[in-house]
Amino acid sequence: MSLPPSPTVNRLIKPTLKTKYHIDFDWWERESRELRVYLTSHLCAEHQAAFASLEAGEVVDVIDPETAEIRAEDGVQHTLRTHCSQQPDFITAHTSLVDAVFRVFITNGNQPLSPEELADRIGRSGQANTILRTLSGARVYKGLRPVY
Repeated sequence: MSLPPSPTVNRLIKPTLKTKYHIDFDWWERESRELRVYLTSHLCAEHQAAFASLEAGEVVDVIDPETAEIRAEDGVQHTLRTHCSQQPDFITAHTSLVDAVFRVFITNGNQPLSPEELADRIGRSGQANTILRTLSGARVYKGLRPVY
């Protein structure tokens, strides 16, 4: 079994506009951050009220439309992906850059994307360089990290 690259090695690799990023969910635990609280903050008003009383870690069964495989998915992430992301105000010009990028990854199942792809997805096609600088700086925002 190989170990992931050390943070020191990762700092030596200079990301480019083609570098793929994703949400590093392990970062949330390493940094003692509350992922569920942050995820819940992205829910629409209707679902924020609905999830307020549910236990952390509630899961739902999801059927993959291509393989018919049934898998368990976090209920908040599922609701974000299937309902809240369809609302017209999910990502707007006023959504912060980091929040908009995070929302894209939640709704696409955390499939890695480059800053260029992210800029297109959040409606800020001229800001790929800004996304690159934000996500590749010394500070990690909301677990958004390059895929190595």
